[in-house]
Amino acid sequence: MNFAAPARLRAFWAVRQPRERTFLIALATLVGAAILAQAIWASHQARARLKKQIPQLRQQVETLQRQAADVQQLRAQKPNPAPIDGSALLSAAVASAHAAALPDAARQLQLEGPGRLRLRATLPFDRWIEWAAALQRDGRIRLVTCRIEAAAAPGSARIDALFSLPEPG
Repeated sequence: MNFAAPARLRAFWAVRQPRERTFLIALATLVGAAILAQAIWASHQARARLKKQIPQLRQQVETLQRQAADVQQLRAQKPNPAPIDGSALLSAAVASAHAAALPDAARQLQLEGPGRLRLRATLPFDRWIEWAAALQRDGRIRLVTCRIEAAAAPGSARIDALFSLPEPG
């Protein structure tokens, strides 16, 4: 600690004229009041800003709580078991193709190795996309590779796709 500082301050103050002391006291009071006013103004501004943010933050909390509840609900759901052998895989995919109104897809599906299906067909593109999503979502059959080319008919596409069961583990 520096004990000389208060002594130097007393010496500085002692040599000042009364008029100079009055000016220094007034200056210190003015600077102190300005600092206090700035602190009060800054806290007022922060309070106003936070008051505006409260509804947004509450809405974000509600959204996060809903999303957390959705995640918990999804975790609690047991996934549909995937077909185990090739014939079950083929029959599940054929049934799904018929349900999606894609009989051409159902006829063109072929087993290609254990747990894999190949599709080579010309299909309506929008129904093909919906069907591929349904296979993955409902049948747990994932799309491994796919090549899509425009077909002559508007809205149709030539599709060469390989589907597979998810790998265990």
